[in-house]
Amino acid sequence: MKPLALCGLIAALMLASCAVAPPASHRQEMLSRRIADDAVAFNEAYGQAVSGQILLNILRARDRMPRYYLSMTGINDSPSQSMTQSGGIGSIPLGDGAAPWGFGGLNMERETSSRPTYSVEPFSAETLTRTAFQPIEPYVFAHYWQSGWPHDLLFFLLVERVTISDAQSSVSYVNEANNIQSDCTNADTSGCAFVRASRAFLQEIENQRPDRSASSGEPVCGLVESYGAGRALRAAQAPQGQSCDPRIIVGGKTYELSLRSLDDAVYYVGELMRPGGMISGDAPMEAPIVIRAAGLRGGGAGVPLFRILKHDEGASGYAASTLYAGQRYYAGPANGRSCREAAQDGACRDDAPNGDRSSSVLSLLAELLALNQSPDAIRAPNRLLTE
Repeated sequence: MKPLALCGLIAALMLASCAVAPPASHRQEMLSRRIADDAVAFNEAYGQAVSGQILLNILRARDRMPRYYLSMTGINDSPSQSMTQSGGIGSIPLGDGAAPWGFGGLNMERETSSRPTYSVEPFSAETLTRTAFQPIEPYVFAHYWQSGWPHDLLFFLLVERVTISDAQSSVSYVNEANNIQSDCTNADTSGCAFVRASRAFLQEIENQRPDRSASSGEPVCGLVESYGAGRALRAAQAPQGQSCDPRIIVGGKTYELSLRSLDDAVYYVGELMRPGGMISGDAPMEAPIVIRAAGLRGGGAGVPLFRILKHDEGASGYAASTLYAGQRYYAGPANGRSCREAAQDGACRDDAPNGDRSSSVLSLLAELLALNQSPDAIRAPNRLLTE
């Protein structure tokens, strides 16, 4: 090959390679977008998996079927790439007595295929006991109580029994879901006795500010908060190897709380949904007890603690979706401030038809599921990026 033709071939190859290789800045932008998109997609997939598992177990509890809890040990996505390339050399005749002009061509194709892999496994016996069957730790309840979560939601969902005592007497109320009917407005059963006592307590502290803890105050093991105690109090550590049930002091009364396990909380919600499960058609199943959101504009009469919808066709915008007994169920619609629209006066409608607290219940149970596990039980998704 003559030098002139060789130079032409080299130039053509260089132009072809520039055409198929994007500049470095563009590759960097593509990589950044891929990482951001992967993070969002994995977050969404993981959230749907955890929330769907909780909703599935609530439906099993409704039917008094065994509940099962699985760990999802991360999402791995390692793209595989294949590359093909081809080249050719030809010539263009330039007429009599002239040397032909050479040219070259280069074709390159790169294909990336990706199929995320993940592992869904049963918990070990030790992790399952700690995760699902042991009562919630008192410090966990205290964290949510002091973090602005609706107190009635925490009380009804996480407290199995409350013992109210003062200098003269002590009485206990058990939170039994199967005895709760019609928001406990007319019934007189043990479950409703707990609901009425809890609402009286919550109404009493609604407009009170918690007392400030004093380092030199009277030690109270398990103290969460006190309201108008009339004396300086401070939380005290439990004796080594022991634990203290959470205590809330209001004036001269002490409210001692016995907490549920995660599985008990799931079963409680499922038991509340049982009457609704007997309704035919696509009518929503609603818990026969209502709660009110803290700080919601306009107050409101309260909305069901949990609501499950059944659809024949797919739906979007729900925190949880699961297939159970051949039927698709949904819970936790994405309603702004739990209201579908604002009233003319600008206040949220916080009533049974418009409000929904199911997302809060699912979020709380999902967080407890994660908090109760060992660090290795749920690992962060990861992706191996190749260029």
